[in-house]
Amino acid sequence: MVVELNLKLLAAAFLIAGILAACGNGSASQPSNTTLDIDPGPAMRQAVGQLLALESASFSLDHLEGSTILVPGVLMTKIYGEVSIPGRFSVTVEAESEFPKSYLEINIITIDDAAYMTDIFTGRWNQISADSLPFNLSGLGQTLADIVDAVESPVAVGEERLRGVDTLHIKGQIASQDLSELVPGAGEDFPVDLELWLDREQGLLQQVHIIGRVVPTDDSDTVRQLSLEDINQPVDISPPGIPSG
Repeated sequence: MVVELNLKLLAAAFLIAGILAACGNGSASQPSNTTLDIDPGPAMRQAVGQLLALESASFSLDHLEGSTILVPGVLMTKIYGEVSIPGRFSVTVEAESEFPKSYLEINIITIDDAAYMTDIFTGRWNQISADSLPFNLSGLGQTLADIVDAVESPVAVGEERLRGVDTLHIKGQIASQDLSELVPGAGEDFPVDLELWLDREQGLLQQVHIIGRVVPTDDSDTVRQLSLEDINQPVDISPPGIPSG
């Protein structure tokens, strides 16, 4: 069934986490190998509190190095969208088929218990059960708060301006299984380097780099980037128009 095929592709897509536009000119400056005489603990605790109170955001998830195989011959290129907590999110998954070379796109919207997804071939919207999706991005704030809380041996390595925001750049480590809510299919006990950029004034999480193998099929030098923008700004997520018949 087409919907079942779409769900399998989506489940594979979210093996990446590397959730939710390539930052390009918005990326932070090159990371420093030095450390600052700043305890990152207070900023990280503030970030956890802000994430637990997250109401809405736009996000993008991309690869800076490496790629994610959705199915043999199909590579995920980008995931981006918006989330309104609780109960609503809208996401687009972009992928490329290698043989023949072609562009693929899947769109998903959830409104509480209802979910809608486009057919990968026709682009037509189908309504499906929200329980059949392999992820629930409406809990993104809790998911990211848990990840920040799980970072081990954090150190502040720089103060950088990122997309017009003054941030504190923090490096640490995390076990791959602690990323499983963000990256379904995450393996067990892979050491992963994590970098965080936190708003210096409010502690809002701006960007995350996930460096290393998370999913068993990842290359060891895989780098995923998650960016958050428009934090707690109003978003309009509505059901798509679905033709009858």
